[in-house]
Amino acid sequence: MNWTPDRMLSRLDGDTELATQLAAIFIDEYPRMLERLRGAVDAGPADEVRRAAHALKGSVSNFVDGGPTATAFELETMGRNGQLDGTSAVLARLEQEIVALTVCLQDFQAKGTGSAESS
Repeated sequence: MNWTPDRMLSRLDGDTELATQLAAIFIDEYPRMLERLRGAVDAGPADEVRRAAHALKGSVSNFVDGGPTATAFELETMGRNGQLDGTSAVLARLEQEIVALTVCLQDFQAKGTGSAESS
């Protein structure tokens, strides 16, 4: 995943301090959000998959348009359509994408400059 903080910073009028705070909140909160989504994928019902994926998509979309945002949307759609076959594989992909994003956000926080880029 190629990530730069440009989208995040443009949405925040270039406020690096606020971006760093949002990254910290996401890094703190995403494990609980993923756990909720895992539980929904494992046990259903489909509407809970939709809700959990929607919440995670909203958080991730603060930082990136594609990648984990698109994958969370895919899970949200599967839940909305009551189609739970294959959700485990999509969730595994989402988890990998979020780990990659988190590494980028941690790098951004460490640099504190808004110039972090990772692939």
